[in-house]
Amino acid sequence: MKTKMYFLGIFLLTLVMGVSAKVKEGQAITGNSMTNFGKYTIVMSESPMVINNQTVTTYELMYENTANPVRIGVVKEKKCTTFVVRSDQFEVQYACDKGIFGVQKMDKKYRQLPEATCDSKFNKVSFYAQRVITQKPKSEDELLGLIACYFPNLVDEQYHAQF
Repeated sequence: MKTKMYFLGIFLLTLVMGVSAKVKEGQAITGNSMTNFGKYTIVMSESPMVINNQTVTTYELMYENTANPVRIGVVKEKKCTTFVVRSDQFEVQYACDKGIFGVQKMDKKYRQLPEATCDSKFNKVSFYAQRVITQKPKSEDELLGLIACYFPNLVDEQYHAQF
């Protein structure tokens, strides 16, 4: 257990150091996911997500070893910011709950894909390990970088080729 915590600490330190720029018009966040998906780039999307009849800030997350980008919609609520992470075949949300930021199954109000479809593609061990990613408040850019690094492990390896 101590070894896992040690490697997690090193991973998070590397992640924070790997985030190189703020996402603004014409800029990107780049880093290495340290997974089979490879290096990532996060840019503002030209076509925003519409969630609950509201247009939300939307990012495109692209990995060097995947064919299709993953879209991330940012839903700002009173107590928490929820990051709706979607691909054509998979969706999940990262959000805070009582000061803890981590992965959660997609809330019904954001869901577009059948729950059973998404559940079958989760790596269950990674899903439960990612329920707590950080307990310290982070900037939106840092949270996007964390999502970019953790998301590939969330998808069961047999489905990686679909991304």
